[in-house]
Amino acid sequence: MTHKIILKNKFNDARGEIISLVEDFANVQIIYSNKNSLRANHYHKTDSHYCYLITGLIEYIWRDHKDNIINKEIISSGEFFLTGPNIDHEMVFKEDSIMVVVSKYKRDSISYENDIVRIEPLHEAI
Repeated sequence: MTHKIILKNKFNDARGEIISLVEDFANVQIIYSNKNSLRANHYHKTDSHYCYLITGLIEYIWRDHKDNIINKEIISSGEFFLTGPNIDHEMVFKEDSIMVVVSKYKRDSISYENDIVRIEPLHEAI
């Protein structure tokens, strides 16, 4: 199973293009990540987040929290992917990267910390 999403809801005319990413979500962030940095190492109890990689390259490592099968995908610039609840995940940034993240719930520190469970790094288990 891949978490990558094909963007289908597009509008084109002479002025350019509009692509709808998501609706009915509470938070939008731009995340800048340096080459070789590591993010996530957790799962969300109830939250989901869509990620659109503007520039860069990510090694996205994930598994369903209920099993031990570790999956790895390469996410390239222009790709869109989803992390749902109870999916252990981490992101290893292979290049300096800029990513837009749209979350289902607010991302204030209290709400965020109450919804995540930190895990051991997945990339060390591969």
